[in-house]
Amino acid sequence: MATPLWRATAISALGGVFEFYDFVIFAVFAPHIGKAFFPASAGESTATLKAFAVFAVGYLARPIGGILWAHIADRRGRAYVFSHTVLGMAATTLLIGLLPGYATIGIAAPILLVIFRLMQGMALGGEIPASLCWLSEHAGTRHAGLVTAILLAGVNSGMALGQGVALIIESIFGTEQALAWAWRLAFGFGSCVGVMAYFVRRHVGETTTFETLRANSEIERFPLRRLLRESPRAVVAGFLMCSVHAWVVAALFLALPTFLVQICKIEVHRADGIALISASCGSAIYIFSGWLADRIGARRVCGFALCTLILFALPAYHLIEVHGALPAIALGAIASVFIGGYLGLLPRLFPAEVRVSGLATSYDCAAALVGGSGPFVMLLVADKWGSTGPAVVLALFAIGGLVGVALAPKRSVE
Repeated sequence: MATPLWRATAISALGGVFEFYDFVIFAVFAPHIGKAFFPASAGESTATLKAFAVFAVGYLARPIGGILWAHIADRRGRAYVFSHTVLGMAATTLLIGLLPGYATIGIAAPILLVIFRLMQGMALGGEIPASLCWLSEHAGTRHAGLVTAILLAGVNSGMALGQGVALIIESIFGTEQALAWAWRLAFGFGSCVGVMAYFVRRHVGETTTFETLRANSEIERFPLRRLLRESPRAVVAGFLMCSVHAWVVAALFLALPTFLVQICKIEVHRADGIALISASCGSAIYIFSGWLADRIGARRVCGFALCTLILFALPAYHLIEVHGALPAIALGAIASVFIGGYLGLLPRLFPAEVRVSGLATSYDCAAALVGGSGPFVMLLVADKWGSTGPAVVLALFAIGGLVGVALAPKRSVE
């Protein structure tokens, strides 16, 4: 039996909150993780960069997991993958939280950390494309923008939740205890809510689109092969748009506190608060932008937001060094207009038979190549060229996003 749209949207959004929280809490506590899992002789800045490098490993695993899970989703069903990937996230999050540090087990600590992060990335690689496809097929073209934006608002709220948990832990235990051990509580919390999300999702219904494919014996045996043979333009368009999304999340949300502390010399508590406000504003803007895209067209919304980003990236980043909070939040808000608008368009690029494979290839490859390295690259270019470096990179990704919107073939979600 098909799941009602309001319930499908709520399940997707709430699951997205906690599943992405599990993934990004690693970046939120990167300085703490660097101190715990790398030798003290490395120095604080070096250990933090190494932690962000391990963070990138999870992103690099996402295309592998995404393609594997997408193959299952295009052959067995979207709902099956949608309800099972969350267990992998919960298990690996708990393992990271319980893993002894370098002082206890030596070199085994960072090695195991990388392995667990790989497993976590593979689980998330299947989660978001399957959720996006499942929800957009429930909604159809009339409401696809709004409901997928609500899903993404849930995912983005996972980042806000991570920042909030970080603030709570810092406030209750203090910076010293948070660095020593209290950061692990955030991982334990994420694991518990991940298990709860599984029990909420386990009985969701399959989409009418997939049931029709199955009834008509139109299930593709090798979805990825057909996707690359018949829809290369859609894959390129999707990748370019998803790359903008990946860079914005990495640079303007996840790594923003570290950027503000290390480059702008803002206090840790204030930097975390700014990132929390930015992520929270982004969630609200996603929903408005998705609603607007359903009414005036996703291409118009995306084009306007990307052109604005290109024009204001450089002056906004220069103002960050002077004013800190407001320019950073403004840039995140403009980028959120694009993200909320493009997500409903993304599933329409691909035929139903290979839809999850198309989403996984575009979304997860962008996440791996751009999002995973984003915090590291942003801090590196900011350290070398100041605020000009991240501004130029953001503008280049926005130009690429415009090319993607132009290339996107018109296709309806059946």
